[in-house]
Amino acid sequence: MIAVEAREQVLRAAARLVEERLIARTWGNISARVSDTQFLITPSGLAYETLHPDQLVLVNIADGTWEGDVKPSSERGIHADAYRLRPEVGFIIHTHQYWASVAGVEGRALTGFTHPLLGKRVPCAAYGLPGTKRLRRAVEAEETAWPDSRAFLLRSHGALCLGRDLEDAFAAARALEEVCEARVRDWLGDLPAVEAPPVPEELLAAVPEGLCALWDASPEVRAVAAQGRRLRPYLDDLAQIAGADILCVPPDPGRVRKALQGRNAVLLQGAGAICTADTESGAEAVCALLCKGCAAKLYADAVGGGRPLGAVDAALQRLVYQRSYKRKAQC
Repeated sequence: MIAVEAREQVLRAAARLVEERLIARTWGNISARVSDTQFLITPSGLAYETLHPDQLVLVNIADGTWEGDVKPSSERGIHADAYRLRPEVGFIIHTHQYWASVAGVEGRALTGFTHPLLGKRVPCAAYGLPGTKRLRRAVEAEETAWPDSRAFLLRSHGALCLGRDLEDAFAAARALEEVCEARVRDWLGDLPAVEAPPVPEELLAAVPEGLCALWDASPEVRAVAAQGRRLRPYLDDLAQIAGADILCVPPDPGRVRKALQGRNAVLLQGAGAICTADTESGAEAVCALLCKGCAAKLYADAVGGGRPLGAVDAALQRLVYQRSYKRKAQC
């Protein structure tokens, strides 16, 4: 694929990932093979909705080095390994799509199904902090062990989908969501869609000044709030954007204000959650990730497998996001 066409396809894919809600904010990355030795990949921490062609980065498959002043995605090594191991692959998307993220917290391969695009197994790579050699080695091990697989779960970190081209990679991502949704719903069933009471105004008023606050009463969030316990994130994107832990407190303004110190979400016992950010779109992203994170918690409870992120890992990811990626996303 020539570089100009590759740039166009990556930008088209970025827009579609947002439209199809396979990502939120800047989580995930996209690449296209340019030649046997190079690929184009999305940059680190920049919003997909406003990407320009010159912000895409040309990376060398052999050693992960790149050309230009823009820093490529921290997961470029995972893409480089896939292109090196799979000559037929021409397009890759790494997503934090809802159902695949939830299913991946179990840390096991998906089996017990048959799908024309995915076969009978979706491997699951062991957990590693985003952008680390540990995660890269874990993904490479699964790609080596299962050379015909087109989709991989990444424990606590979403999914990796491979294709000959853009359409092929998206087909794999959609197929993965279909299989994962069926798996998760088999365990969770249908959560009761009970109408939630409106959040009292005095609780919204407890949110620190200057922040936008949204009330989240989705079934997944209400089910976790009903447990009355602190939520330790099972997914790294929730830890990054909402906090290393999410407290669950009674509906008291003082308790809400305190629980939001250093966090962007608080669970209200038996009711729902308040999600905050600098902007309304940011608060919406917190709501979306909290809903997914609560589903992951419920699924882990149901299957008796999976574990939340370690406290140090979660705190580190929160710190890195606040100091680096959040600032880039707002540029």
